[in-house]
Amino acid sequence: MRGRRTRFANFRGMRCILWGVETDHELGSLARAGDAQALATLLERCRPSLYGTAVGLLGNRADALDAVQDTYVLALVHLAELREGTAAKAWLHAIVRNVCLMQIRRRREIPSARVEHTGAFPGPDETLEQNAMRDVVWRALDTLSFDERVTVMLRYFTRCTSYEAIADVTAVPLGTVRSRLNRARSRLADALAETSAAASRARPEAARREQWDGFYRTLHEHPVPRTYGDLFDPDIDVRDRTGHWAGVKRWSAHEREAIALGVRATIVGLLASRDVTVIEIDFANPPTSRNHCPPHATFVHRLHGGRSRQLRIHYPRVKSLVRAG
Repeated sequence: MRGRRTRFANFRGMRCILWGVETDHELGSLARAGDAQALATLLERCRPSLYGTAVGLLGNRADALDAVQDTYVLALVHLAELREGTAAKAWLHAIVRNVCLMQIRRRREIPSARVEHTGAFPGPDETLEQNAMRDVVWRALDTLSFDERVTVMLRYFTRCTSYEAIADVTAVPLGTVRSRLNRARSRLADALAETSAAASRARPEAARREQWDGFYRTLHEHPVPRTYGDLFDPDIDVRDRTGHWAGVKRWSAHEREAIALGVRATIVGLLASRDVTVIEIDFANPPTSRNHCPPHATFVHRLHGGRSRQLRIHYPRVKSLVRAG
């Protein structure tokens, strides 16, 4: 079992706390944006439940460990299949269930009623070219030895997914296929972590832009208090040169009043770091209140636990300004 524990330790080495992100929701959003390190962190959080699911379906610890390892690699190379950050956990569990299902089918056993084929698991004919992470993955594959690289490519990107089929294609014993995959998984995990490190610096901005675009779309359609729950801390402190709002209830009431009046906000730029998000916003006022909000504003969010805890709003100094939006 020591070798299997070592393989898990290599994946645990990929853990990271990205830019102060701690919630599964934000990790899922970052992963959906193509961040392999964020996905690795989420995978580590889900490892016990993924393993439990695999043991329950396969009834064998060794096979369950293999299924979880396959889930890790498949998730890393098929990030494009993740549609919503909030669904990341369900997506991972769908993958591990279907990995187990394929193991059961290869044994020519009848799947139990607990096996649920959701269709979320990518089919072997889906190419890596569809994935936003393809460059990172291919660079990682190039770090493997020739034999390991061929084995991994057959396992994850062709119809020859079974150990038996790979053994036939490569003309090596079944045990050699297993040992090559075991080594390759660990090396691939390390290589993915290294090659994605530089690219990941830009990923928080993509994920946060998606979050804030979604926030304003929802707010414009349904300006209700609960819209603020995911992105704002209950004790947020908001200030601009015209006023001060303590707590999300007061701030949301002020902002929703403008939205209900017909003001619309459009994000034209966003910068993100570990605990700061800077958003450049253009405002469009309704014909009945053309001077309600200034044309432009810069929102500086200071984050705590992944949510905005302090907001400072800066407007251009124009004489015609009447009030904040």
